[in-house]
Amino acid sequence: MPSYSYKALKPDSSVVEGTREASSKAEVISMISQSGWQAVSVKAIAGKSAKGRERKKVEKKKTVSTGSSQSSKEGISLSPKQVIFFTEELSDLLGADVPLLQALHSIAGRSSADKVGEVAALCRDEVKQGTKLAMALKKSSPAFSDLYCNLVAAGEVSGGLGQILQRQVAYLRTIAELKNRLIVALIYPAFLLFFGLLVSGIFLFYLVPRLEQFVTASGGDLPAIAKFVINLGNFLQSYWLPIIVLLVVSIFLGQWMLQRPGNQRRWDEWKLQIPLLGNLLTTRFNVQFSETLANLLQNGLPLAKALALVENTSGNIYIREKLGELREENTEGTRLHTGMKKAGVFESGLVDMVRIGDQTGNLAGSLSKAGARLDREFSYSIERINAFIQPVILLVMAIVVAIMAMTMISLINQTTSALQGM
Repeated sequence: MPSYSYKALKPDSSVVEGTREASSKAEVISMISQSGWQAVSVKAIAGKSAKGRERKKVEKKKTVSTGSSQSSKEGISLSPKQVIFFTEELSDLLGADVPLLQALHSIAGRSSADKVGEVAALCRDEVKQGTKLAMALKKSSPAFSDLYCNLVAAGEVSGGLGQILQRQVAYLRTIAELKNRLIVALIYPAFLLFFGLLVSGIFLFYLVPRLEQFVTASGGDLPAIAKFVINLGNFLQSYWLPIIVLLVVSIFLGQWMLQRPGNQRRWDEWKLQIPLLGNLLTTRFNVQFSETLANLLQNGLPLAKALALVENTSGNIYIREKLGELREENTEGTRLHTGMKKAGVFESGLVDMVRIGDQTGNLAGSLSKAGARLDREFSYSIERINAFIQPVILLVMAIVVAIMAMTMISLINQTTSALQGM
């Protein structure tokens, strides 16, 4: 029988972890609920028994009927646009006080001809069997990230699923708009880059070598910049294949190294230090933390339980580690704003607002106000990055074109001098 590791909350808001054997994740959740605990996360443990492996093989061969189509148990791939559509539909229906099962059934019926309807039908069937929506989403499609599912789990526990989904729609739309703006902003620079590289290749591999031959035949000396360009061209012509192989190997090696837990943690920490990008990631996390924690507290959850749920809403391993330390310190009696200041991943303005909330007893209100302000700052950060990228590309292309132009001018001058001396 397969084994599952779990993390759950006791009635006294303490966190308990362990492993259990069960036929499915839904059964583990049911067992945890019967103990009077609240399941936070349940994960399958690698290395199942032979019987469990055989069952998994059989399950992979089965398909689930969804209207006029069938879907694999491994999940259905959705595009970012379809994820936004599904989230928005479900958010609107839950916001109109439609029960979850009825909302999923409605989405499955209206979108039965596409993948969104298939995902909704799969989720509906899982929820009917007692599976939490967060786990049903994770099983139905790989397009729902761990962050997305953890936020849904927090919404289910707090009773504010509709509000959290609304915030998730806003977040997904912001990311999609950012990508679209970047694509639009990069069309003109990409056009310049392509033709700049094309012209540079013609200069590097055709015109400059022929001018070199003429200057050398005329008895002239090549300028230093021309020698550099010619040597560069010769190097690329001689070693282009090893260079491509090295790049491909480096990419795969980098991906393999990042998959190791320790390296992933260091990479996640280092990302927060990158200029512009680090500030963007930190601000986004602060917005997400403040809005999610505020929503959980407004729905009546104790702070300790809310922090345990928020801990799993970040995809950054380093940040999750800091959130775990924050939860443990708060359980030991440390004030929230003190722990946040010590963690080093929270902006000073948010820490100040939490301190005020601790003092006034209105922590949820302070977090909500801080989240709205940080959300505006996040939008400004996106605009700044967007405004920065295009000039940088243009500057790089200007430097490349300038080097090519200086090379040609110097060679032409050297050729003219050699002809005048003949």
